Amino acid sequence: MAHGEQSATVAFMREIFAFMGNCDSTFALLHSIHQSLKSILYAENFFVVLLSSTKRYVSFPYFCDNTDSLSSEELNNVPLEDIFETLTFYAIKKKKIVSLTKEDINKLIDNQEVNVLGTIPEQWLCFPLIYKELFLGSFVIQSYRSCDEYDQNDIDILSFISNVIAAALYLFNKNTELADALSEVQEYKDQLEIKIFDRTTELESTLSSLQLEISKSKELEKQLTYEAFHDNLTGLYNRKYFVDHLEIVASRCKREPIKVYIAFLDLDGFKLINDNHGHACGDHILKITAQRLKSGFRRHDILARFGGDEFVVLISADISLVHLKQLLKRIIISVASPVIIEDKTEVSVGVSIGVAYSDQANVVQNELLHQADNALYKAKKQGKSCYVLDW
Repeated sequence: MAHGEQSATVAFMREIFAFMGNCDSTFALLHSIHQSLKSILYAENFFVVLLSSTKRYVSFPYFCDNTDSLSSEELNNVPLEDIFETLTFYAIKKKKIVSLTKEDINKLIDNQEVNVLGTIPEQWLCFPLIYKELFLGSFVIQSYRSCDEYDQNDIDILSFISNVIAAALYLFNKNTELADALSEVQEYKDQLEIKIFDRTTELESTLSSLQLEISKSKELEKQLTYEAFHDNLTGLYNRKYFVDHLEIVASRCKREPIKVYIAFLDLDGFKLINDNHGHACGDHILKITAQRLKSGFRRHDILARFGGDEFVVLISADISLVHLKQLLKRIIISVASPVIIEDKTEVSVGVSIGVAYSDQANVVQNELLHQADNALYKAKKQGKSCYVLDW
């Protein structure tokens, strides 16, 4: 994901939580989300379908299409048996991301698996809306102008966004329930002399429960922010946060002299352990390694899991070459310490490290990352479990 797309995605997430406090209906919330989504990528054709436990099995609270003039009201009036035959319901039943081209859709039609309402798009994407294992429905984004409108990067962005939208819809509904309960409680209090006391007590109990939900929703907002910038297995920063922070450091280098080191770390022998002992053991090794790296590097160094068994460290605080070499040696020794797995077997991995350095005013982050990656490759060729300084 490019940095501009990352920044836009983070801004989109913040806007959604702001919309929750300003919108007075689900339609208004989804309309605001749609407008923000269009600032990230092409999203002229966007609609949401939700599961409903009342009256209809599915409902369409929001629909916008620049080719077909259908409205949400018209879709909600389509007979239920026709809805069950649509492309949308075909995707809902799968409860996962569905990506189809016009050719794919025509094959489904020919096989009598679906019956498309309206114009067949060139590309059609459907993303599930899932909050804490609760399946709320899906949202669809489609293009009538190109069969490759959305690449894998766009799909990854939209997949992340679907989680944020699902959380926002869930919390918005909880907030709406709370507002309704508050209004009803106030009405009963105003007419307390003619209302039944037990009913008032019941509503206040409901209000207390809903207020607890709101408190939890605030914690969820903090958690979503944390998860956006941390690796969910190791708890280290993730690739996105690292790249963002590196860009900040690169900007500082234009204003003041800063020594910047990037260390690329790759585990030696990890694949063999993963293959012989299973992924659960591999995950355990990654978590132990992350703890050792966190203990080995300094608190102000930015340590992130870059993907798989790769880690990366940004060192922008002053450090001498002697101390840097001592630090890297300690890291190699620490990571190589044996780890006891479930069957009391001792296993161990090594770590190869490539380090790049720059003290130039114009730090180009991609070049520095590439330089560190090349240094890592040299360390691997030298026999692994060592470090190479490339400058």
